[in-house]
Amino acid sequence: MVMALALALSPSFFKPHCSPSPTNPISTMTTIRPAVILPGLGNNTGDYQKLEVTLQEYGVPTVVAKVSRFDWLRNAAGLVDPNYWSGTLRPRPVLDWYLKRIDEAVQEAKELAQGFVFA
Repeated sequence: MVMALALALSPSFFKPHCSPSPTNPISTMTTIRPAVILPGLGNNTGDYQKLEVTLQEYGVPTVVAKVSRFDWLRNAAGLVDPNYWSGTLRPRPVLDWYLKRIDEAVQEAKELAQGFVFA
């Protein structure tokens, strides 16, 4: 329901706006926080291109974590761990590669956000 409502609104509804702040009583530019998209199991960065473009049309700076389908084969390393079969496998070290990609995407989003004050 919320997503349908957001998509029904025009992109201009989400554009940055001005609001007063303690340091600048007249106005300070505020903006929408960057979105970080994390590809799900088996998906790659390109699978989220349409979502990324749509969010950018709404004024949302967007970063998609850089993941290829081939990267997901690394998860097969967990199959040789007996903990996988007992349901007690921990994310590390099997998913360290993915956690690194998440960190890189978050760092990129922080760079996009430099100099903005968020509402």
